[in-house]
Formats: sequence, C-alpha cells, structure tokens
Amino acid sequence: MPSYRTEKDSLGEKRVPADAYYGIFTQRAKENFPLSGTRVHPRMIWALAVIKEAAAEANKELEMLDARTADAIVRASKEVQKGKFNDAFVIDVFQAGAGTPTNMNANEVIANRATQMLGGKIGTYIVHPNNHVNMGQSTNNVFPSAMRIAVFSTINDLITQLKMLESSLRKKAKQFRDVIKVGRTHLQDAVPLLLGQEFEAYADYVKRGYVRMRNLSDELLELGVGGTAIGTQVNAHPHFRKTCVSHIAKITGEKFYSTESPVYLTQSVDSFVQASAVLRAYATDALKIANDLILMTSGPKAGLHEIELPEVEPGSSIMPGKINPSIVEAYKMVCLQALGNDHAIEHASREGQLELNPMTPVIAHNLLSSVDLLTNGTKMFRERCVDGIRANREACERTFANSLSVATALTPYIGYEVTAYLVKEALKKGFSIREVVLEHGLMTEGELTRILNPYRMTHATVVDRELKTRILKSDAFRKLSRKV
Repeated sequence: MPSYRTEKDSLGEKRVPADAYYGIFTQRAKENFPLSGTRVHPRMIWALAVIKEAAAEANKELEMLDARTADAIVRASKEVQKGKFNDAFVIDVFQAGAGTPTNMNANEVIANRATQMLGGKIGTYIVHPNNHVNMGQSTNNVFPSAMRIAVFSTINDLITQLKMLESSLRKKAKQFRDVIKVGRTHLQDAVPLLLGQEFEAYADYVKRGYVRMRNLSDELLELGVGGTAIGTQVNAHPHFRKTCVSHIAKITGEKFYSTESPVYLTQSVDSFVQASAVLRAYATDALKIANDLILMTSGPKAGLHEIELPEVEPGSSIMPGKINPSIVEAYKMVCLQALGNDHAIEHASREGQLELNPMTPVIAHNLLSSVDLLTNGTKMFRERCVDGIRANREACERTFANSLSVATALTPYIGYEVTAYLVKEALKKGFSIREVVLEHGLMTEGELTRILNPYRMTHATVVDRELKTRILKSDAFRKLSRKV
C-alpha cells in the first residue's frame, strides 16, 4: 500500500503521497482538475524555476531572506530547471484561473527540495512555499512572466527552423532557375514563369514569417514580475522588481527588463495575442505553399506533375502503387491546429476583468503548443519533403508548349483586343499562338521567336517601338483589326 503524509492548510487537512515533492495545494488542484490529461509545458516549468531562483537571489541581496534559505532555494530551482522534478508537476493545463495551481506547484516542489537540502524531511517545510519561495511575488505576475520567458526561448527555436527552411527553398529556387512553366491565376493559364521564381517566392514567405517573429520577440523581454497581486507591488521590497529581473537576465543570458507599467502588464495579454497572430500569419502562408506543392505534384498521369515529392510511405490501403503527399498533408494539419490555437487565444484574451485576465493558463498552453508544432513540423517539412523535391522538366515543358500563355507578350505590339481574338482563334482551331500569328502575316518568324521567347517574359522588357510601328501600319494588322 502507498504511504502518505498529512498536510494542513486553511481549508483543512489532506493526505499527500509521502514521497511527493508537491504539497497540499497541488494535491487539491490535482483532484479538482482532472480535465485533459495534459500537463504544463516543460518550458513553463523551467521558466518558473528561473523566476524562483532570481527571486531568491534578489531577496537575499535586499536582506529580505537569509542566505542559508535563499541559497537552498537557488540550488533547488536549478535542479528544477534541469528537468529533474518534471514528474512532480502533476496539474492539468486546464486549471484555476491565472495559473495559481501551477505557481504553487513550483513553490511546493522547490520548498520541499530546499527543505531536504537543509536536512529536513519532505513536508516539514523548513523552507516555506509561500513565505520563502514566493516572497515578493504573486501568481498574477509570476505566471505571465514565465509565459514570456518560455515563449521567447521556444520561438527562437522556431526561428532557427524557419531560417533553415528558407535556405532549402532558395537552394531549390537555384536548381529550378531554368525550368520554364505555365504561371497560373485562378487556376487558369496566365503567363510564363520559372519554377525557380516560384520557389524563390516561397522562400520569401518564410523569411517574412521569421522576421515578424524576431521583431515580436523583443516585446516579450518586458517582465512584470514583482508587481505582485495587481501591479502595485504590495508586500514586495521597493527594489525587488528590478533586482529580480536583473537576475533573470543574468540566469538566461537574455536582455529581459522590468516593466515601467506593472499594473498594465498584470492585466494585459496583448503580447501573447500578437505572438499568436504572427504564428497564425505564418501558418496561413505555409498552408498556401503546401497547397501549391500538392497541386504541382498532382498526378502522376492525370494531374500537373510539375514536381516530384520524396516518396515516404505507400499512399493507400487499397490502391497499390499510389503515393500521396503525406509530409505536406501532415504539415497542413500542424498549420491548421496553429490556427485553431490562435482562435482559442483570441477568445481568452477577451476574458479579462478589471485588474486581471485569469485565462493565462489556456493562453500559455495554446501558444506554446503552436510554437512546438510549427517548430517540429517545419523541421519535418524541410528534411522529408523540401530537400528532396525534384522538378519534372518534361511535364513542365509539355504543358507549357500546349498552352497559350505567351500570348500576353503580343499585347504591347497589337493591343489587347486583337490578341484576345487570336487566342480564341487558336483555341478554336487547335493551333499554337505562333501558328495563328504567322498565318495572319503579322510578324516574321524571327520577330515572333524573339517576342514570344518565354524566358524573356519572366522579367521586365522594353517594347521594340520600330517593330510595333511597322506592325500597326501593316495591311495584315488593318485587315485583322476589322474582324475584331
């Protein structure tokens, strides 16, 4: 039979597993909120422990906490930062508002471990969770500060993956720089395009995404820890706020700084809304890229088949030999989940009343989930898809040859209406646009070859004014114009 210890709080007594590093507050929360089975993100645990270490150092420096107790808290906090006690964080991510259970979970684990270090038994609280570990703090500024530290650190991992994806896409753009294909708008033939230009655009999507993330991450450096209950700093030393944050900066090696608006930062979750919006914007762009790749690889016989994706698994349980764009589809699911997470964050951000928004636990869960999914998904997408994409030059050239996409190049010379007439005539007769123009005698074969050069159409060009004047004055053009 398991053994228990009995702990007491203002509500009464409760049994806690004898060897548990958490205490009665955590035990109550564990029983109250058996909702999803999902626990608090490891980065949040790490960030909370960073704050507890910094707070102990600050309180020691300000002579609010004796050195022996403070040093034990510091040592215990460092162990938590290394993940040694992650299994002692047992509370569901969906919990009481503002994250008080999670903050107290951290306080109790660190207090019990520090008590052990000072020779006491777990549960005797030589180091007290509230009086010592939580000194100068309140969940209302500790939890959102931990969110900022956690999101800042994890979003940098995502930025790294996006930079690597951008590099891979630019390599593909270079490989495909001479592959001519039909550019399409509304899924209809438009004008010539280089496959390399298409992939260069995808690389730009990704770059703009991580630049936005990098710009946003600077805002996450502002911390409200030390504002205590509602930002007025009640029960905290006048210098605690800035001293604590300076220690956080030292511990993390990042330029975290103390807010000058602690009341505002206790209430506001706008930085998390903005962070989620940036992730949403990238996920939306990534979905566009993914959809394009699926279209371009469609087939292999009855679709576009302009590119070939790496074959990673059989595509069907019933159709032998079928291969699906599995990696791209999985990445799309990741992006869709990020959009859903953003929706939850958007609604949670509206739930603030007066001095606090108590929905920070669900915001933290969804935001960190999106960062993790996009980080892991981007790595998978790059390694198992983008790096192995091949151009199907034959299919691109065949489709391009059968299209009328070069007809737009005629417009500067013979006008929109006449060109449209020739396109319809070519479609009706089953001719190429070249054949129709030559049939009407509008240009010589050499002139036509130069104007309809598809590579020429993939960048800005200057109209040959002498040729244009000759064509417009020709009998062939006048005769054709009367038909339009």
